Amino acid sequence: MLKMVLAFCLMGSFAFAQTMGVKDIPADGETTIEIKKGSKAKNEYEVVTSEDEIEGDAAPLLKDARVNWKKACAEWKTETKELNKENQVLTLNCGKMVCATVSMESTCRSQSKVKIKTRIK
Repeated sequence: MLKMVLAFCLMGSFAFAQTMGVKDIPADGETTIEIKKGSKAKNEYEVVTSEDEIEGDAAPLLKDARVNWKKACAEWKTETKELNKENQVLTLNCGKMVCATVSMESTCRSQSKVKIKTRIK
């Protein structure tokens, strides 16, 4: 019987240790009350999107201009990956190729996009 009384007393003290009360906070405007257990997580990174133009070398034939654009795209990806220290690059996209012919030479270009994770300090 004594053990049961002692167990009820201990259970009551644990229940009070896990409760929280809020008093005397005016609610006549926008009021937000947030209670979290543990430490607050800090957002240390930000994702930045960057755009750049990729242009292949001009060529007399449209077929060759497309090949030159594909080479320029591959070089851009390689350079970006080489500069990717600490795994900061999230996505690489050369974009849609658009070709134009001016003065008997064709040139292909596109808008590239890259998403980079940068550290906030």
